[in-house]
Amino acid sequence: MSVCASMNCYAKRSRIIRLAVVCAMVLATGALTPQPLAAAEVQALFVLAADLDQPSDVAVGDDGTAYVLDGVNGRVVVFDTEGRRRFAFYGEGKGRLNLPMGIATGGERLYVADSGNHRIVVFDLRGHFLHAIPLSGESPPEPVALKVLDGMLIWADRRNHRLCRHDLRNGTPLSCWGEYGEGKGEFRYPFQIDADRDGYLYVVDVLNSRVQAFHRKGRYFTRIARFGLAPGELYRPNGLAIARDGRLFVGDSYRGTVSVFLAGRFQGLLSERSGAPIRLGTPVGVSVWRDRLYVVDAGDSRVVVYRLSPAVETSRSITGKIVTSQKNCATCHLSWAAGYVSGEGVQDGIAPVATPQMCYSCHHGVIIDSRRAIGRGEQHPDIHHRRKEKKEKTERDEIPKEFPLVGDKQLSCGSCHTPHGVDPERPVTRKSDDTNPWMRVLNRKGSLCHRCHESKLDSALDKKRPRRGINHPVGIVLTPPPYPNAKGYATDKKLQRGLPDELAERGAQLGPQRQLICQSCHRVHGAASEALLPFARDDSRLCKACHQRHYARDRDEARRKGIHPVDIKLDQAVHMGDEKIERITCFTCHSLHGGEPGTPLLKFNHREGRLCSFCHDGYDAVANSDHDLRITARDYRDRFHQLPKQGGVCGTCHTMHRGDGQAPFLYAGEFQPWQGDEPALRRDELCLDCHREKKVAEKAIVEHFSHPYKDLVLRSNPQSMPLVDESGEIDEFGVIACITCHDPHRWTADKSQIPSSIAENQDGNALNSFLRRKGIKQTFCVECHGMETLVKYKYYHDKLSRDAGVNYLE
Repeated sequence: MSVCASMNCYAKRSRIIRLAVVCAMVLATGALTPQPLAAAEVQALFVLAADLDQPSDVAVGDDGTAYVLDGVNGRVVVFDTEGRRRFAFYGEGKGRLNLPMGIATGGERLYVADSGNHRIVVFDLRGHFLHAIPLSGESPPEPVALKVLDGMLIWADRRNHRLCRHDLRNGTPLSCWGEYGEGKGEFRYPFQIDADRDGYLYVVDVLNSRVQAFHRKGRYFTRIARFGLAPGELYRPNGLAIARDGRLFVGDSYRGTVSVFLAGRFQGLLSERSGAPIRLGTPVGVSVWRDRLYVVDAGDSRVVVYRLSPAVETSRSITGKIVTSQKNCATCHLSWAAGYVSGEGVQDGIAPVATPQMCYSCHHGVIIDSRRAIGRGEQHPDIHHRRKEKKEKTERDEIPKEFPLVGDKQLSCGSCHTPHGVDPERPVTRKSDDTNPWMRVLNRKGSLCHRCHESKLDSALDKKRPRRGINHPVGIVLTPPPYPNAKGYATDKKLQRGLPDELAERGAQLGPQRQLICQSCHRVHGAASEALLPFARDDSRLCKACHQRHYARDRDEARRKGIHPVDIKLDQAVHMGDEKIERITCFTCHSLHGGEPGTPLLKFNHREGRLCSFCHDGYDAVANSDHDLRITARDYRDRFHQLPKQGGVCGTCHTMHRGDGQAPFLYAGEFQPWQGDEPALRRDELCLDCHREKKVAEKAIVEHFSHPYKDLVLRSNPQSMPLVDESGEIDEFGVIACITCHDPHRWTADKSQIPSSIAENQDGNALNSFLRRKGIKQTFCVECHGMETLVKYKYYHDKLSRDAGVNYLE
């Protein structure tokens, strides 16, 4: 009677009967009776989707407009009363949202719990940012749910386990109440809030598996339900809404059901007209508008709208008690709970405690927000996320014994994670100073990854590490070096400021000393590709983030920067081994963990020209010819001080990423513009840079090379004898250049001849050294020179073949 009397002190007389009913429910203890329960019937109307990504809440305006909070996308999507998408808005500028969890309407305003930014943001109904409400507390508050009531904004604080009030009329904060615990008025992660017609607040208390009711100023009133699996008990309550007729709807994010209560008594599960209970993926948000029930299904990225049938009240008594310690264990160990039915929650033969569904029931934002990770994208392969077996270049690394396997020696969530920690003397909690709680092995420097992927470890600080190897190095420190050329520090000044923003925004991390670790490029959960990268494999943004100098968005920019084009679509697909290449990206040539030894992480050895020849068909025929400087100029060094044996047959003359745009065709030599007597085309200067005095081909100096072109219209087949237009491009019409007669990548015109067929370098002559054609037959030269063609063709670079002063147009 003392409990009832204390409530009667502040209750209105009109509520006495209702309070008496609730008191009877509160004083009772135990489990609900097991007899069949009358279902709360609904009819599905439509589904709100529109490319939502794990929405968390929905608010419905007075006119029936639905505002769906699409938190992972940082936006609000607006639907009309028929379920048609009207528009969407992002919090641009100062209103930008970061993993928001809750939304509410009040008057002509929308209020959004911007959880990741520790604030509440206010928009008008068209989505225009108005202002933000800053929040304060000993620990930065994390608002997750909102309710507007009589000029007050009530919000739930996930981090500090409390409810707070804010006066919207004068913009001042009011009182807060609650703390972490299991007693009356205490919370273990409060979430959604609603109010009944008398203004009493009902709040979901997630890990205490109950609903608590308060006077609007924070005085404790009562609780509804408790932890358990029996009808009327709650396992992982999340969403909450109260209809006009007093029915209370509570969604269970793990079991996928919606429980219905009336006057504190359980009425049944939300069911179809057939009586079958409705089961959703992950119901996290619930809202009522007139006779409609809106249920936010985060797991299936949708909002399901139902039409409610009229309430039919039933009476259920509560008996028995539940032991708190058992409840705390059974919070995750579903199979330990009383009333557990064998097989419930089992996934792929794994017990419920270690399944993705159990993890997601807390990690969708109500306890910890991992929506950008475990709720989307590619996951580390395990028994729940199987991959097709692929051939590996290296032997498989073994999985250490400290990571328990399940089934047919498969990984599961529990292989890497454990809520109990590995050191009983040093328990790990969410508020621990440890940067990677709930892991079986500390992972500050990627050490957990190294246990299973030892062959992928390649530290930049390892003194024995070769300059070029199989794996991309880790351990590079992204801070200014203590002294010039200090080993292991980033040389790019932008990288010395830390991890690029585009990687950090995708979840990339650095180690405790700001060094690169495995997680700087890989995401164990929520990756964009099977390689667990933050971007798709055909997207060069991952490499570009750190190697901006090596990236160009098109061919023109590539030429200006002096680098090989990337991120471009090929005119015709090529095959590199078993891989079909239609678009050139960084990963077309490079493999971060499968590179050929001694190469810059290349998929194929480049020294014989094989890698380049996949796209540049037949260019590797330059091997063992005069243009193979490994044979003809062994001591030559390019401008990067690299010997031919280091650069290889192609890399001696060309540089893929270190050009400067001044020299044509990615030239790696010390380019000097032509200053001879005869005028030279820009395209010919590359040839003349070697074929001149004191250069690598000074034994084959070309003194005479130009051909008259003024007032001439020359035409030729670009496939046989290409001409060069005014911009230096190969064309059908144009000017005679070096490449018109010569192919610098082939010793002979016979394309069937491969490098291995040439035993050693051969001395050439005027009819076989790098010529496109063996003779003058079917050349356009004959059209002008007639019978003199053979002599002029054979002795084109000889002074005697030049007709000084002759005008061929007269």
